[in-house]
Amino acid sequence: MIHMSYVYVIWFIYLKPDFRLAECKRPVVVSSLDSGPLPTKTIRGIEPENDRKGASNMNFKRHLMQIASLLAFTISTANAFADPHSDGLELGKSNLSKLSSKVNNANAQGMPHYTNNPPQSQSFGSASLFDVGVTRINTCKTATHGTDQIANQECDAVNFLAKNPQEKVKFPVSPTDPIISGIGDTINNAKGGDLTNACTTKTTTTPDIYSTEVCNEYNLSEAKACTMGQIVQVDAKSNYQCNVTKNAVQTYTCDNYIAVACPQKPTYCDAGGITTGSVTKSTGTATVSFVPPYLDFYQRINTINTRETSTFQFNIENINLVSVFRLVYVQQDNWLGLKINGKLVKVFRAQLPDSLAYAATGVNIVWSGGRPYVDIGVGQLFTVEPGLYPLTLAVDLDMRQYLKAGNNTIEFILANGNSYGIGEAKFEVKQLCQPCTETWVDQCAVFSARSQ
Repeated sequence: MIHMSYVYVIWFIYLKPDFRLAECKRPVVVSSLDSGPLPTKTIRGIEPENDRKGASNMNFKRHLMQIASLLAFTISTANAFADPHSDGLELGKSNLSKLSSKVNNANAQGMPHYTNNPPQSQSFGSASLFDVGVTRINTCKTATHGTDQIANQECDAVNFLAKNPQEKVKFPVSPTDPIISGIGDTINNAKGGDLTNACTTKTTTTPDIYSTEVCNEYNLSEAKACTMGQIVQVDAKSNYQCNVTKNAVQTYTCDNYIAVACPQKPTYCDAGGITTGSVTKSTGTATVSFVPPYLDFYQRINTINTRETSTFQFNIENINLVSVFRLVYVQQDNWLGLKINGKLVKVFRAQLPDSLAYAATGVNIVWSGGRPYVDIGVGQLFTVEPGLYPLTLAVDLDMRQYLKAGNNTIEFILANGNSYGIGEAKFEVKQLCQPCTETWVDQCAVFSARSQ
């Protein structure tokens, strides 16, 4: 723990040999940035007195010696408890000669947030540093943080010091400080005359504090009920008749809606939803036929160890009407890859497991050790001519998920080993020919007739 002491600076004004003691309170400050009340010290000043001469000068000198001894004791006490501060001060002085050459305009302009017009410039030359400090305390008290974290630090520091005066460091004053060493010269060089420096009163105005208070007023409502109707008084001369209503207003609720009816067992058209005349072969040595309800694609390769492709196109106007698009027959000799609209659906080869057939990413012929192999992208190579059967396969695979409205493309990727190779895919295509019917149901017609 660092102990700090206040050192009181005492002012003496020598007027005349004839004097008497009077009281005057003066503020003396030793600690910096202290937002608390300044300490006061009651000292004995000197006022002239005509009837005291002679021995008064000796008394005055004895008072000076006693006060100087008190000052020396106070200063030495402060230094004894300020070792950390003294060490830091000594370190700074030892490096002063090394660092002073670095302090120049060029280096200052290179520091972060340098500016020729700092916000504090408006206080330069101020007659009262106390007023400047009070202004910053009042400003920072209500200031809000901005986006610049560096700029926020000033008000954070001011608020901390203003709210925690006990945390501020009290700086000891060295016996060689000019404020102490100059006291002797002031006393020795004092001249007789009138007092020119009088105590003054400093008035500090605390800014008004505002608060907002809210009150609410409510109008309470209370439900009231009353009964309205006719009161009939009957006597012997009354002529009783029933009330006759000529017109009456009634409120009814009715619906007017469309009823949709669909057949439980709908029929299908063999046209299949494919636009007539839109089935074509675009590339490759292949053929295509469309005899409803079957769409048949066929390709033949006449060279060995060869890979060929062919593409076919057809148009679907209304994809919602296509109810059947099934692959029902496949012929592969030796490998056939089937793509629909750019998606490789499956690779067909005799006795190829489905786990590999659906996981394939392509059909390519690669050479290794002087021999051709088929690579379908599953991490292993296969013989181009496996010699496995059957070469034809009846299947039942729903392919509607791969279709789209408008133009559709089917692509063959055929790989052949020995002799010639064949690839064929036949689809059954049908569309819904007996659609659902729509009927308007008007439940409001009877009420409309009554209102006529």
